[in-house]
Amino acid sequence: MTNLKKSIFTPIVITPPARLELPDFQELWEYRGLLLFLVRRDLKVRFQQTAIGFLWIILQPLIQMLIFYVILGLLVKVPTGNIPYHLFFLSAFVIWQFFTQVVNGSAISLVGNIGIIIKSYFPRMALPLASVASALVDFVVSFIVLMVFLLINGNYPISLRYLLIPVLLALTTIFASGVGLFFGALMVVFRDTKNLLGFILMMWMYVTPIMFPVTLAPEKYRVYFYLNPLTSLVDGFRWAVLSQGDLPKPGYLLVSFFIAVIIWFCGAIAFRAMENRIADVM
Repeated sequence: MTNLKKSIFTPIVITPPARLELPDFQELWEYRGLLLFLVRRDLKVRFQQTAIGFLWIILQPLIQMLIFYVILGLLVKVPTGNIPYHLFFLSAFVIWQFFTQVVNGSAISLVGNIGIIIKSYFPRMALPLASVASALVDFVVSFIVLMVFLLINGNYPISLRYLLIPVLLALTTIFASGVGLFFGALMVVFRDTKNLLGFILMMWMYVTPIMFPVTLAPEKYRVYFYLNPLTSLVDGFRWAVLSQGDLPKPGYLLVSFFIAVIIWFCGAIAFRAMENRIADVM
């Protein structure tokens, strides 16, 4: 009984982090129950008091696919080889949608949860991690939608290439959460960061080969597209699910990996530096 009382009433000392300090992953593991609660809360809040609820996850990629299929597939007739345009677009959009959801969820995780942050202590990194888990649920549903279209077409069987998908998804998660954590730190100080992020993501989509194949770019300029880590991730995902085309060069995938890791560490350090200041500036 004595040990129990000590564990309950042991004070928690909160000190400001060092200038360059990563999150405490051991502490995050100790609060894993809270993380599961935050995931359930995010999913519940998203579909609370909605007319069709969970079906919005399915409708979002379908509506986007229909719009771009009509404009770029039927009217502009973007060349995609022998791949139907709706499959070409959807096979990239599912990974792009996951990327944007992780970025946005991580970016607003501090500002959007100020109410619970100022009332109790917990590792703040649990907030963006919950948004990643919530985005994974959407990805799984969108991927099932893609699989249905592939099965209906009948020309794209499941192959060993699918083993690459978890690797690409992990890289996308690292990169997206790093970008989101960085903007989340900025959002604590600059309120208009949310508007800036929306504009950046809009432009980012147009320079990522989601609506068009990267082969449309002249070969001498193509290397610049691969400075964007999402280019090789999107191409790799298409190669895995459509079983056509060429896998991005290993060098491009390595560049994506290193950029993703560097961005994550920078974002995590910035997030850690700002997480204890939010109560003072909001």
